[in-house]
Amino acid sequence: MGQLALPIGCSEPFERLRKRSALFPTRRRLSDEEGTSRKRFISTEGGGTMLRRPSASVVSASPARAPSVASGDDPAAEQLAAAVEPVKKWMTVTSLSGVVRKISWYDPSPQSALDQLLRAAFRLAPERQYMLTDSECLPVALSSSLPSGHTFELVPVHIAAASSPPIAVVVVDPISTGAVLAHHLVNKRGYEVVAVWSEVVPDELKAFVAHGMDVTFAGRVQHVAGKVAATAAAVRAINVQVIDVIVGCETGVLLGDELSEALGVRTNGTKMSGLRRNKFQQTEAVRKAGLNACSQMLAVTMDDVERFLLQPKPTPFKAVVKPVEGAGSDGVSICYSEQEVRNCFKALQGTQNVLGLTNKEVLLQEYLSGDEYVVDTVSRNGVHKCVAIWKYDKRRYNDAPFVYFGMRFMPIEEEPHLQAMVEYIFRVLDSLGIKCGCMHSEVKQETRGPVLIEVNCRMHGGEGTWAPMAEACVGYSAVSACADCFTDPAAFAALPPVPTNFKNHAMEAKLRSDVEGILTAIDEAKLSQIRALRSFSTEMLTFAIGKEIFKTIDAVTACGNINLINPDPAQLLADYAALHELVGQGIFTASPLPPRVPSASLSEMKLADAEVE
Repeated sequence: MGQLALPIGCSEPFERLRKRSALFPTRRRLSDEEGTSRKRFISTEGGGTMLRRPSASVVSASPARAPSVASGDDPAAEQLAAAVEPVKKWMTVTSLSGVVRKISWYDPSPQSALDQLLRAAFRLAPERQYMLTDSECLPVALSSSLPSGHTFELVPVHIAAASSPPIAVVVVDPISTGAVLAHHLVNKRGYEVVAVWSEVVPDELKAFVAHGMDVTFAGRVQHVAGKVAATAAAVRAINVQVIDVIVGCETGVLLGDELSEALGVRTNGTKMSGLRRNKFQQTEAVRKAGLNACSQMLAVTMDDVERFLLQPKPTPFKAVVKPVEGAGSDGVSICYSEQEVRNCFKALQGTQNVLGLTNKEVLLQEYLSGDEYVVDTVSRNGVHKCVAIWKYDKRRYNDAPFVYFGMRFMPIEEEPHLQAMVEYIFRVLDSLGIKCGCMHSEVKQETRGPVLIEVNCRMHGGEGTWAPMAEACVGYSAVSACADCFTDPAAFAALPPVPTNFKNHAMEAKLRSDVEGILTAIDEAKLSQIRALRSFSTEMLTFAIGKEIFKTIDAVTACGNINLINPDPAQLLADYAALHELVGQGIFTASPLPPRVPSASLSEMKLADAEVE
């Protein structure tokens, strides 16, 4: 048993201790959560010291009678014990798993000046929480069972927390929904946030934050490709205690794995990082796990394309050509003939996608014809929770094969195959080595069952405009659940496996344009009719008179979102249909411009929308 040695005849340190006691007015007892929220503890275990996370260890103190003989390895305590009948005071360092170790000291009387001084200074009391904090020149020191030269101070947790560095979470590329998460962590959870920018995010995109979601970061770090150790060192140099790393945007997926591993916090590791960005490797891992997977081929040359076309083909012919890494529907084409496959491959290879990555390889896949869904999940220590199922509404529009018209938040009992779909996605996450974090998985329901399109290893995109809808329906969203899975294990455990008990029902409707050029007029009457719908909740509009508008062909060129919420699902569906009827009649008028490709700046500034979902 380690002991706390009391120096004899050391008046000067005790004078400092006496002065310190004036700083500790009587305070109410702290709850466990309050007391462990912002400080690492030092526990004594196996003869050494060990740093623990804030919730891992606390200290309780209580007086007790003891034998008159002190421990033989503590001369100061023996000297005290020889002089008078001692009272043994003890302190227990505990953890969530139980007692770790007791430390003790001796005092000649329960009412001695020394005892009173200690109790006044440190508020020692039964079942009170304390910290052992590393310090210098203190009047008390742990015995030699701990490393020599170390002294420790007993400090009530609320005092120590006030002087400790704040707890922080790193968000890699905090744009789109990542910015919404950062805002939530700061304003609703009380954490600091450190922004780490990956090397592919342009400066202008760093300001792409939804209205009202601005955050003052505790620090900003610009990552340089291949310099993960330097980035980790820069994060450590900020005066915060980093407890987790969360990916805010698709561009930060690989860096999120690398940085969390380098900082020694919760991580999926880098061993399987390739699977979390490369869609081809993802599908092959799913197939290897014995799960439904689509037929595919990776094409680098035209010979690869020809080999793909020799495979059995559906009638009528359909195939998908898309980037290996991407977001939303950027660069994705549905081909209705073999020649279209060849043409789309040539048009895509070597180009830069919306993430700023060069499409060196092109993915050729079978066309999946079933309904498309998104399964949003959060995971902690390998336990997966589904926090939302969204059913996509994609239609052909402006000669584009699938344009987002909207999506519906689905109750699990709405369709008989949804439970099996969620279980399928959980097994997919296991096959990709995902144990923690937020995932956004796209899946189609085929006659053979659910088939994965892709797993995006970050939160649902689209600037998080869907989060208020989810909260109105079930009381939480993927944003709050993400914060739970990283920072609040009890709240994570309380989340149901799938959303249940819907109080409302919700749909997101995309506004679309059939004109392009400079916007000259908006049909305000139609917008007023949309706002008058019984299910209308909120809107996010991305157009303005005098600004350029594009024909809607994908998520990047959408003109905004309308959120619909209603306790009556029938009314919700009716309002959704009415909205699209109004939009289909035309809302925008534009003066034409010479045909041209949308500017790079548009693609950059709407990257978050390309994460749609």
